[in-house]
Amino acid sequence: MQTRHRRLFFSESGLRTSRVIVGVAGLIAGSWVAPRTGRAEEASLDLARQRGAVYAECGRCALGILSGWLAEKVDPKTHLYSRDGQWNYHNEAADHYSSLVLMAHYLEPALIRPGAPLHRTLQSSVQLCSTPSGLPTHYDLKTGTQGEVASLTNLAEWLRDGLIRLAEVLGHDNDWSREMERLVDAMLSESARQGGLRHAISDEEGQGNMLQTLARLYAMTGKEAYLTAAEGLADAVLLGDQPKRPFSSFRDHGCELVPGLGELFALECKLGRPKAKAYRAPLRQLLDAILEGGAHPVSGLFCECKPDADGQKSWQQPPDTWGYVLFTYENYDRGTGEGRYRAAVEKPLRWLLEHRSQYAELRGNLWPRSRVSDDWSDSYESMIVLWTRYPEVGDAAAWLDWATLQHVHRRPKSDKYPYGPYTGGHLDGSAGRTLCMHMMLQSQGVRASPFGQGVELGAVRRGEELLLALRAEQAWEGRLVFDGPRTEYPTVTIDWARINEMPQWFVVRPRHKYRVQIDDAVPTVRAGSELLAGLPLRVDPQAPRTVRVARQSISQ
Repeated sequence: MQTRHRRLFFSESGLRTSRVIVGVAGLIAGSWVAPRTGRAEEASLDLARQRGAVYAECGRCALGILSGWLAEKVDPKTHLYSRDGQWNYHNEAADHYSSLVLMAHYLEPALIRPGAPLHRTLQSSVQLCSTPSGLPTHYDLKTGTQGEVASLTNLAEWLRDGLIRLAEVLGHDNDWSREMERLVDAMLSESARQGGLRHAISDEEGQGNMLQTLARLYAMTGKEAYLTAAEGLADAVLLGDQPKRPFSSFRDHGCELVPGLGELFALECKLGRPKAKAYRAPLRQLLDAILEGGAHPVSGLFCECKPDADGQKSWQQPPDTWGYVLFTYENYDRGTGEGRYRAAVEKPLRWLLEHRSQYAELRGNLWPRSRVSDDWSDSYESMIVLWTRYPEVGDAAAWLDWATLQHVHRRPKSDKYPYGPYTGGHLDGSAGRTLCMHMMLQSQGVRASPFGQGVELGAVRRGEELLLALRAEQAWEGRLVFDGPRTEYPTVTIDWARINEMPQWFVVRPRHKYRVQIDDAVPTVRAGSELLAGLPLRVDPQAPRTVRVARQSISQ
């Protein structure tokens, strides 16, 4: 059953257990969980240091993207970002600005503090683009005037790709989260005047983005209006009279409705609400039909399929977003405990891992689209979100590292590319987010704050102990900030697979006690809250440091 699978993968503390991880190869070599006996101690340190080098490289590249946008793409008068002189919500806000905030969180938190440059952007957008309805307008930076009011579909993208993902990472007590709630309330008020969300937003992308946002926002706040609005959309699709169109798109900007239905279903199951029972059969029928018509017989990857001149199936190349609809299958199993779709999810994962060496010959047909950096970013996201839930499929860590080397993500700085992978184009945001995800994989969620050039932070799991190795090219002084249970709320825990998820690894709980040993010093016991605030540390160039952390007690 899916429930059992989930418990094997995560312990009560949110830590990965050795029973699952042993046998899953590490990024460079070896297992993500290593024993602490004899020669294995030095081997673990060597492996952590190798991962630390990847952490540093990804950090440098993400910082290049962040620095490039701060230097080249911000309007000094309004503090708004733009590629072409226009501030809008479906591209500049959703894809670019929110990614800058996310990168700053992992690399330079001072940039998002109240009054800091990236915080001023949010304040400025509210001040310059507000209208009496609460719905913002686009803004013309060249003329300094408001444009047309943003459509609800555009704003739904700003919510799903921007504000909701920031709330998951930054928490709920900040201006981005407050703006998210304010905007959702304004959108629901406007949609009520148009007969409800299903009428106010008629396209499936917008509906799907709203479903994903409302399900997560209800989990965060417990406000019934958000769940009611989401159910209104889902009722029309699964129970009502919204026209059923043949599902054929597995691509970004087209596939969002099915993942939205899956997120809401997982939530309804967790809450034990009547809608869970009502949605179960029609959602299963939808998923069965998609699987039958869209899963490639060789790879299991979802592809668009069209009949050829002879009436035979002609399979198109899989999209880079190959995992997005698969998330729904994981969420159906998570909600029901059936394990009905486990094989269907695992098949494409195993195929991709097993055929990585054949990428050159497969890239034109069977392999997911891989032409631009965003293709690799979305493919990386698909793999990492599913691998965290299906670790038994194999060495996904090595696959993920390989994926970050296939395009510009880890391009070094040079005279030609002073900001490394920065291009100033639309795909920079997804590249930066991918680099941050890959950094956190190397360190198991621990951040060196602030990030410094040449700071290497790598981690190896040994059961429920975390071994950290830290080196620096120049003297560095800061904090090792651990990751807390940032998707657990009084209403419900968001643990379902979702687009724009930032996976969690070594999760520290504020009320638990942890044994902390720095280098060879006598271990001390620290409260989890201290580790979440940051463990102070100094590193000199010729004196690498080690930190060992293990939970002391499971008492709350």
